[in-house]
Amino acid sequence: MVTQCAMIEGRMATQDYEYDVFFSYKRHPLTLEWTRGVVRLLRLWLELEVGREISVFVDEDCIETGDRWPERLREALKSSRCMVCVWSPPYFRSDWCMSEWQSFRAREKRVRMGSHGLIAPIRFHDGEHFPAEARKIEWTDFAPYAFTVPAFWSSSKAQELEERLKVKLVRSVAKIVSNAPPFEPDWPIVETPAAGSGKIELARL
Repeated sequence: MVTQCAMIEGRMATQDYEYDVFFSYKRHPLTLEWTRGVVRLLRLWLELEVGREISVFVDEDCIETGDRWPERLREALKSSRCMVCVWSPPYFRSDWCMSEWQSFRAREKRVRMGSHGLIAPIRFHDGEHFPAEARKIEWTDFAPYAFTVPAFWSSSKAQELEERLKVKLVRSVAKIVSNAPPFEPDWPIVETPAAGSGKIELARL
C-alpha cells in the first residue's frame, strides 16, 4: 500500500509545499495515544473545513527506517505551510521542538505576518512557565482534556475535546493554511539549543 507520505514525496520536485501542517510535539510514551488521537481528529475536521485532502507531517508516520531523520525534519519544516504545536514545559526544554518553533517564527518575520501568523499552538499543560515570547501567542486550551489513560477516548471529555478542536483549532488552522505565503525553497531553519541546554539533542524521546 502506498502511504500518504510516499505519495507526497513523489511531488517533491514540483517546488511547492509537501505538507499543509507540521505537527510539533514533545514525544513521551504516556502521551503518544493522546497525540495520535488529536492528529486523527485534526486531519479529519480540517479536510472537511477546507474541502480537500490535507497532508500532515508527524514524525512517527513520515520518517521511515533508514531515513536520515535530522535532514528529513528540516525538509519537512521547509515544505509545510504552517505548524500546529503541543505546548507544555518539556516542549520548551527540547532542542528539536524549539528549533521547529523558532524556524516558523523566523519565517513569520521574513514575510511580516500579522497577528495570526503561521503557528497554531495547543496548550497541553501549564502555561505559566512558558517563555515570554510564547505567552504572547494565543493558544487553544486542551489542558482540561490532557489525559494519558486509553479510556479517555471513550469518555465525555473526549467529546468535549473534539468540539473544541472543531470550533476553534480547526477554523484557525484552516485560515492559516489558506493564507500561507507562497513556497520558498530557502525558508529559514533555526538550530538553537533550548533554554538551559548546551547542545543539540540526538533524540526526541
